[in-house]
Amino acid sequence: MTLRRFAFALALAPALAVAVAIAAPADTPDGYAARWPLQLPAATSLARLPLPAEVLAQIQTADLRDLRVFNGAGQPVPLALDRASPDTRAPAPAAIALPALPILADAQAATTAGLSLRVEDGPGGRVVRLDTPSAPTAADATLIGALVDTREQKAALQAVELDADWPAARPFTFRLHASTDLRQWQPLGEATAYRGADGAVAAPARVPLNGATLHARTLRITWDAAAPGAVALRGVRLLPQPPQAAPARVAVPLALPEGAGRDPRVLEWRLPFATPLAALDIRADGAAALVPVRVLARQQREQPWTPLGRHVVFSLAQDGRTQHSPPLELGPAAWREWRVEADAASPGFAAPPQVTAWLAPVQIVFVASGPPPFTLAAGRADAPAASLPLPSLMPGHEPGAQARLPAAALAAPAPQPAAVPTTAPGAQRDVRRWTLWAILLAGVLALGGMAWALVRQLGKADS
Repeated sequence: MTLRRFAFALALAPALAVAVAIAAPADTPDGYAARWPLQLPAATSLARLPLPAEVLAQIQTADLRDLRVFNGAGQPVPLALDRASPDTRAPAPAAIALPALPILADAQAATTAGLSLRVEDGPGGRVVRLDTPSAPTAADATLIGALVDTREQKAALQAVELDADWPAARPFTFRLHASTDLRQWQPLGEATAYRGADGAVAAPARVPLNGATLHARTLRITWDAAAPGAVALRGVRLLPQPPQAAPARVAVPLALPEGAGRDPRVLEWRLPFATPLAALDIRADGAAALVPVRVLARQQREQPWTPLGRHVVFSLAQDGRTQHSPPLELGPAAWREWRVEADAASPGFAAPPQVTAWLAPVQIVFVASGPPPFTLAAGRADAPAASLPLPSLMPGHEPGAQARLPAAALAAPAPQPAAVPTTAPGAQRDVRRWTLWAILLAGVLALGGMAWALVRQLGKADS
């Protein structure tokens, strides 16, 4: 009996090994559904790769963790995700330099020095005489502030920088006010600057404005009392607010499944990728169509439909041009199955509309380590997370610095984005899961048959 149990355990051991190997496949290029050879600039150790539509349409995880770059030895290289759009960032506008007009005050204006009062009695009566000092000259005056003419500046400003000198080795505070008539002043903010005894500026005189505008107003700068000549304000630099450029989204045309137009009021499809949608563009066919719709989604067929929003799909001809409805904004919508319901009061769609999924732009930053060639891989639902934080790949990283990296590209990119075929909801099955179960069951049956044959042979030998 001991020999029989040992033979049976020996026969089942390979089955367990097969099951473990199937459950935890290795992270190799062959484990991903799609692969693309990459082209890198010469002598590049750190590169960025903006992902085109054909790559985003193959991703099978909502957090994009199934993206890999493999070197020539089949090893994954370090990479990071960058969901910003560096190619569409508008350059920061140049600073606007303006001169400062001094505000002078008499050094004795705040005291009674220089004043004399005399009372004289004479034949004509008592005379009171007040003697004042002569008007001060520029050399006798003290600089107590400055004015800057900003009435023609219409740009929204992120900050104001002062081109000034101030007493060293102590914090020094500047205050900013604005006025339209030079009589009533509104505070804009203040900045405490500091420079060392050697003249090095440790804290610049910069006042944030957070998008405020100084159009039709005059800027006034004042500061703490200081010794005469200790403060010199030469001018200011206005730093305009950088324009907020809209990110360039990636368009993925969708091909609706067969039979999608049988019901003119309902359209349903299942996406073959898991990349979140930023917007959904539904364009009605024809020059005169208007259909109010409701958009719903779900992750799989066992779940109920979740309403995402209402939209009006129209296509109207006016002045020789056809106007289409804008895309429906969705935010990060990581849904797989979609449903569009036409309003009950409308006749629905005369023909299946054109549907385009708009995806948020994504690029990866990776280290070109190991031997070439390098391959981009995507399309594996059970891929473990492998991306790193972007600053870990770029020491001393600053926002937007990745845009200056050399750009890699697909060696053979698609000439134009083709329509991605979709399926009917519920028709898609987890083919990988059922395939693994079938392989495991076949392996267990085969090894069980081998164990049964071995036990029979041992029984005959005992008899």
